[in-house]
Amino acid sequence: MPQVLNNSYEELVQKAQELFWIKGYKGASVKDLADYLNVSTSTIYNKYSKEMLFIDSLEYYNQTCSDPFLKGLRDNTNGLESLRDFFYALIDALLDKSFPRSCLMVNTVVELRNENPHVTKLYDQYFDNLVTSYNVVLDKAIEMGEIKFPEKRDEYSQFLLGVIFSLSILFKINEPDELRLFVDEQLAFIK
Repeated sequence: MPQVLNNSYEELVQKAQELFWIKGYKGASVKDLADYLNVSTSTIYNKYSKEMLFIDSLEYYNQTCSDPFLKGLRDNTNGLESLRDFFYALIDALLDKSFPRSCLMVNTVVELRNENPHVTKLYDQYFDNLVTSYNVVLDKAIEMGEIKFPEKRDEYSQFLLGVIFSLSILFKINEPDELRLFVDEQLAFIK
């Protein structure tokens, strides 16, 4: 028999995030969620909702995974090399299963698109943060003279969003060296 509220809400959110990351929002039933969290289904229905746990798990992902990763990117002063290091670190995280099934936010965009305004707001914030981080690095690269067409900075930021989506798929079928070569080839486009 499941125990009701053996954990704090934050612990439930952390655990729910794992299930959503593996199964997606639609793939995780309320029963799956209750079993995974070791609570009764009535707890999910009456105290929390699947949607509430999902939205809070996305916020938790941004705070604990995405934001620190992007802060490290913004704080790096190595221009384009810092982008390469960022993507290489992402490849390593994908391959060593730090990310159970690709990037949670990318998975969410693919699965839910614009079906839920709260979710859409969260992944819009995620992508804004990602583009802002790219712009910080690209500005440093421009100062260092590494970018031939600095007026295309905003286009390059959007292009780099595509690299994240591509890596989220390619890591499943390509070897690590092929993924790093892919990153190097993509970064060559913005030099």
